[in-house]
Amino acid sequence: MTKTSKAEIVTAARDLMRDKGYAGTSMKDVAERVGLLKGSLYSHFPSKESLVPEVLNLTFNELFGEIEPSGNWRDDYEIALDRLTTMLTRHRRCIGLHLAYGLEDTSPQLQDAVAGFFLDIREAFRELLMQGLDLGLAEPLALDTMTAVEGATLWLALYGNSGPIEGAKAALLARADSLAAEDPDEKVCKLLDQMTGDWRRASLAEKRLAARVIKAEDDLLMAQAKFDAYAEAESCFR
Repeated sequence: MTKTSKAEIVTAARDLMRDKGYAGTSMKDVAERVGLLKGSLYSHFPSKESLVPEVLNLTFNELFGEIEPSGNWRDDYEIALDRLTTMLTRHRRCIGLHLAYGLEDTSPQLQDAVAGFFLDIREAFRELLMQGLDLGLAEPLALDTMTAVEGATLWLALYGNSGPIEGAKAALLARADSLAAEDPDEKVCKLLDQMTGDWRRASLAEKRLAARVIKAEDDLLMAQAKFDAYAEAESCFR
């Protein structure tokens, strides 16, 4: 008889909990899924609770285990974001959220495990971003990435609609593109500070608009200077 590995048990538990929730998954379900007797399963894991940290570790490693910082924060961020959205779209729900809403208040250890799972994902994104961004930019983008993508899974779970998650991904990549773009000149930065509070957080569209406004102002000043010079020259012949 083929020996059932710990990894197979954890994978089966993760799939069941993702589909049925924590409360809806029993040790008997897990044992049947991997072809074990319930008593044999308990020799690997003493309780259903003991499976949760393993389930979350498995999921985290599938997301980030093979991503090595390359020095290019923009490309690394897109790779990680694509992995997260692809996994969520494929399975139509987030195992972490499913567990977070299904755990009882009497399970503080499990709640800590789920909270740690999300903090670890945020930290992984932040570390990739900090290859090229300072903490003041990397921290909010990492948090907003989690908030936008995980929130969009609601539409996947309820309606099978991947549009919101794709929209969130596109918006986050556009924000990354803006952060990765060449810094505007000083005049544009000052105008963007007035428009947005911090030019670094301005979108590419806002940066382009500000640049056009500054160019128009410069052109106007140049035209005014030429007009003044022409008027002064004309006055000399009067």
